[in-house]
Amino acid sequence: MRFTDALLNPNGRLSRGGFWMGSLALAAMTGLSIYGLQALTDELTPQISAYGPGLGDSSVRPLLIGLVLAIPVAWMSFCLLVKRWHDRGRSGWWVVVGLVPVIGNLWALVECALLPGSISGNKYGPAPLKGPAVRHWDGDEIPEDMA
Repeated sequence: MRFTDALLNPNGRLSRGGFWMGSLALAAMTGLSIYGLQALTDELTPQISAYGPGLGDSSVRPLLIGLVLAIPVAWMSFCLLVKRWHDRGRSGWWVVVGLVPVIGNLWALVECALLPGSISGNKYGPAPLKGPAVRHWDGDEIPEDMA
């Protein structure tokens, strides 16, 4: 699976290691983006303040940066989580469990980040890990009863 597919497409399955790598890459990209946007707003402060008295204020900049990054970061996180729930053999709707305060987030952390996925193919696709220890169906196809 390509890296862009893991972050931008919610279809398919993602291994536990892929989930961790995608999450760490997303965190690094977000940090670098925040740093770059902060530097850009520092450079553009005189031009921004000409359009309104509050836009050049340093207390408004984090809000503007957050608004710029919120949608793409949320989508990429959603895609990673849905793929991981698929690997566990569950619907992507299980992402909603994260909306339950504390317990929901802990449950999602244990399920998605700590527990292994199903060994063989399921209705969401073939197993993402291929190795001698992982048993696959002939041709890596999905059985008809799971499709």
